[in-house]
Amino acid sequence: MLKRLQHKRFSDEIADQFIELIKGGTLKPGDTLPSEREMARSLGVSLPPLREGLKILETLGFVEIRPRSKIVVKSVAASALHDPMAKTVEGDLDMVIQLLEVRKILESWAVSKASQVATEKDIACLEKACQEMQADFENDRLGVNADSKFHLAIFHAAKNTILSHIGFTLFDHLWRSQKLIRETMFMADQNKKRLLAQHSAILNAIKARDPQKANAAVVEHLDFAERELVHASLSASEGKGTLHQAPI
Repeated sequence: MLKRLQHKRFSDEIADQFIELIKGGTLKPGDTLPSEREMARSLGVSLPPLREGLKILETLGFVEIRPRSKIVVKSVAASALHDPMAKTVEGDLDMVIQLLEVRKILESWAVSKASQVATEKDIACLEKACQEMQADFENDRLGVNADSKFHLAIFHAAKNTILSHIGFTLFDHLWRSQKLIRETMFMADQNKKRLLAQHSAILNAIKARDPQKANAAVVEHLDFAERELVHASLSASEGKGTLHQAPI
């Protein structure tokens, strides 16, 4: 009944290596893989088996191969959550607020955990994101990318791969509303200072290894974001646009 096992093909071994790196959190959602030649050199193989291994990963949904561009690690939660969630959330303020509430639950746990297990490298990533956000604000930019980097770094720092992938997918859905929130929020200059202070409080609590303070700082920040979202939606309904029409 059973057949004698054969050695795996190079392509299968290559795919397995990348899957282990993704499961272990070494490769995170949104990460870009090195060039094919660089990967082939590191693995000690030629390009054909490498490309076959990458094709296996693409078929399984672990990476996205963009022709003549780059290979990006995908969220393992994306295929299950993305399309149905996008249709549920798009243009619906109540659904976006519910999504923020889910994020509040997940991120408050993640930041508590991160304050206990974050490495110096994780903290450096958080600090860099804060610096990028401050530079964006000083140059009249919205800072959405820096904000996403900061909060995703919290998920990564919690050392829970599944949570990290779910967090990445949630941020993908919140992108439109995030831009609309910032555009309305920054009509008041003091809100930039408030946001920087909120992110600094989260960072300092993680650095102090204080789970309770970190949890409280994240909840305060996300409560503030929720209030601003409602305000942005009310402004849009008065003729400035709609949540569905928020610019990308």
